Amino acid sequence: MNKTYYVCKYTPVELLEALGGECEILNDMPEGFDLAEQVAHPNICGFGKAVLEAVLAGKVKELVLVNCCDTIRSVYDILEDSGEMDFLYMVDMLHCDTSCSHERTAAQLKDLVRAYGEYKGTTFNKEKFLKAFHPKKRTQDPHLAVLGARMGNELFQMTQDAMPLPVVNETCVNNRSVGDTLPEADLDFDQLMEWYAEELLHQIPCMRMMDHAGRKQLYQDPSLKGIIYHTVKFCDFYSFEYSDIKGHTDVPLLKIESDYTVQSSGQLSTR
Repeated sequence: MNKTYYVCKYTPVELLEALGGECEILNDMPEGFDLAEQVAHPNICGFGKAVLEAVLAGKVKELVLVNCCDTIRSVYDILEDSGEMDFLYMVDMLHCDTSCSHERTAAQLKDLVRAYGEYKGTTFNKEKFLKAFHPKKRTQDPHLAVLGARMGNELFQMTQDAMPLPVVNETCVNNRSVGDTLPEADLDFDQLMEWYAEELLHQIPCMRMMDHAGRKQLYQDPSLKGIIYHTVKFCDFYSFEYSDIKGHTDVPLLKIESDYTVQSSGQLSTR
């Protein structure tokens, strides 16, 4: 069975699992972008190229995206025209946590149930849906944190190996925080989707959101002893946050940038 890959913490993973999907984060760093650069603009960010590279190399056949930024929208358009995908869907989510955004997201969730259910030949299973929620456990022990733009698996492993304290990945999809509360047992499907839309949008916000003040909890943790701040070349979202953090934390802060290839990770080992 093909895995269904996703790249954003706002992806309705629990809903996909309730429809029979086996979900996995797409976060590997390729050696290079030989395939991606044949179909994408040179200035598209490295992560976008990494997603394209994985698909064009035949590693990904099912992918659910969220309209995080222009790069992801470009990736979706390229893949939609490529003919490489068995299943491709993009959740069109507003960048705010308001009642109108909840309504729109709930409608998007229902359409995803239709599309993914038709693809899988399954129907929504409420029991599977409720069992799919797993609250995120946060350490209270002294640790370092990687913040900022998503960091590829290979670079994060290198970071863990190089540091004297445990390292927690708090970037992007890795600080997903859905599941701290569960819905009331008697909700029908429509009510569940309304509840779920709010849960998705109530998470620690990413920098794409209009109000991202809630991100402060990521670097105001009293057990945090240092920050490695990661940015991706050609991605502007997180450079603004780095400037703000510098003026609001007393812990050591190191900024690194990668182009999302394994080669760039090796060059960062000295940093």
